[in-house]
Amino acid sequence: MKNVFSKLFTSLALVVTLMSFTAFAAVDKDSPSDVIGLKGVALNKGAKISWDSATDNLKVAGYQVHYDVKSVKNPGEKYAFIKDAGNVLTYNITGLENGKKYYFSVIAYDAAGNESVNWGAPEVSVTPTADAPEAKDNTAPQVSKATAISKEQVKVVFSEAVVLPKEKPEDAFQIEDEDTLEPLAVLKVEIDKDDKEKKTIILSTAPQTLKSKYKLTAGIDIEDISGNPIISGTSDTAEFDGSDANKVAEDVKGPEVVKVEPMDNTHVIVTFNETVVLGIDPSQNFSIVEAADEKKQLQVLGVELGKDSKNVVDASAIVTTSPQSEKKYTVSVLGLKDTSGNEVSASKATGEFVGVAGAKTPDNIKDILPPKDVAKLMADYVFAAGKYVVNLSWENPVENKTDTKEQLIYMSQDQGTSYAKKASLDATATKYSAKDLSPGEYWFKITQKDAAGNESEGIVKKVTLAETGPELIGLVALSTVLGRFATKKKKK
Repeated sequence: MKNVFSKLFTSLALVVTLMSFTAFAAVDKDSPSDVIGLKGVALNKGAKISWDSATDNLKVAGYQVHYDVKSVKNPGEKYAFIKDAGNVLTYNITGLENGKKYYFSVIAYDAAGNESVNWGAPEVSVTPTADAPEAKDNTAPQVSKATAISKEQVKVVFSEAVVLPKEKPEDAFQIEDEDTLEPLAVLKVEIDKDDKEKKTIILSTAPQTLKSKYKLTAGIDIEDISGNPIISGTSDTAEFDGSDANKVAEDVKGPEVVKVEPMDNTHVIVTFNETVVLGIDPSQNFSIVEAADEKKQLQVLGVELGKDSKNVVDASAIVTTSPQSEKKYTVSVLGLKDTSGNEVSASKATGEFVGVAGAKTPDNIKDILPPKDVAKLMADYVFAAGKYVVNLSWENPVENKTDTKEQLIYMSQDQGTSYAKKASLDATATKYSAKDLSPGEYWFKITQKDAAGNESEGIVKKVTLAETGPELIGLVALSTVLGRFATKKKKK
């Protein structure tokens, strides 16, 4: 009898062991099938890519469109650019250059992060043309970040410019205390006037509780400028801590002209007491006439915003004029506004200067114009020793040769909300490598800086580093068991 119980116990133990092994094996490690049926249609500055539905042992969660200006032919090669299309079978790639050939391929992924093993279909090439249909954005906006800026205000940053519902936009947002589940009323919603890209929303709320954890959810009534609604359950939420800070007083004063100085024979610098915003036709914002005869005026040929002497961005305007004489001129600023929408103060809207006869810049005028930004910024990446290396390359404008002192590399991991300085390069550099990067989305920005400290706005390149690399290491170790080597490669 003892032997019978012993065998029975052994059998039960074996069953439990097998059940445990089965439960462990139930973790999804199967990759979706390769994507086939790839097609491409040229658009104006874009391409429409379509493909057949892939299969998975559980369910396909979405697709990635990979593309480059060069063909991927050999095993292990990768495309430079990636777009997460979501769970769709057609996707528009925008922001391409007309007349240039691009190569595309697509992979599928599941909820566990497994990706198609190979580029299933032969890659398709597309050359965008100006006479093709317009390329439209079909990427849904996402909530990037939420921050309490006062006890009654919350700043919400999206991944792209958004459009609020015309009626009751406050109903498009919900906020609740994560501990008590009590709702926090949203009383008013408006676009942040300080954000030129229109990615930022300011919510006025009921009083918050200091340090309480709140969860914000944006509804499907929030759309981007192309009409794509935010997707419920997909990056539509953000958390923030409650604040007890008082609301900053609203700006109700218009900008004022501080001084006017000639830069040379055809340029005048108008400095303001704050950041300003030019009108649709900036030449209509300025009038320059001879002080002694208002009928004689200088033509305003162009206007460009710059920094003031304290490096406040867009607090000065460089006005290009027809040739000046050595006479006194009066500058009148018309209809110019600040970032809060206040129009220039009528009593502080004029200034005078004495014209310059020659092309020489007066000694008292500082350089306030930044160098031009780089061109043709490209990105590629490689995977080595468990980490990614992103390689950036670009072209420097010829006119920067005597102006740029250094080039600055910045990197963001919050979709461009904030950037950290990565490197300072000399003026002639055209390459940079960011090393030891983990999977994720990275935004790189390159700016140009001159000897006077003027820094350009910069050119941005987004790079998505998928989980392929780290997963690859584990799959190599298990390759004898799984019988395959999972990586993004062309089929032999």
